[in-house]
Amino acid sequence: MKAILPWLLVVVFAASAGTFYFSSSSKNQELETLRGQVKQLDEMHSQLDVMQKTAADQADQIASMQKDTQELLRLRNQVKQLGDEKAQLTKQLATAQSQAERSQAEVQQVQVRASENAKAMAEQQILQAKQNQAAVSTCITYLRQIDGAKQQWALENNKGADAVPQPQELVRYFPNGILPQCPAGGRYTLNAVNRAPTCSIPGHVLQ
Repeated sequence: MKAILPWLLVVVFAASAGTFYFSSSSKNQELETLRGQVKQLDEMHSQLDVMQKTAADQADQIASMQKDTQELLRLRNQVKQLGDEKAQLTKQLATAQSQAERSQAEVQQVQVRASENAKAMAEQQILQAKQNQAAVSTCITYLRQIDGAKQQWALENNKGADAVPQPQELVRYFPNGILPQCPAGGRYTLNAVNRAPTCSIPGHVLQ
């Protein structure tokens, strides 16, 4: 028994040493495994940070793109409004030009009519003046004939210078026995022999 005991102790010690070795080796492997997992976690954290930063950058880019899109839409809307305003202004300009052309044509027509009216009025005034002058000349001729009839009446009837004849006393000195009448509608006054007959219209005067 005493001879076996040392060997038993050696075996027990060896077994204990083996167990401790294997236990230590297992812990080292587990520790390495944990370290590897920690390293992986760190790497994942780093990747997560990078992804979060990338996501933030992308979110900023998306926000910027959305802002640019809104600005583009606003500009497109302004361009459309400007296009509509341009079309409306073009239409208004065409209408204004058409109205201006019509107005100019109307002004020209009015000017032509005014010129024609002025010409016609001038011609009418000239004609009226000629007619008035003719009437004056004719009336003076009649007054001269009446005065000659008065002188003939006074001579034949021995009448004095202040004698005033009656119309029926002078008709025999005129054709058809009718005293002449003023062509302008004036009324004749015979007056005395020593005075010239007169017409009621101004300007119809026998000098």
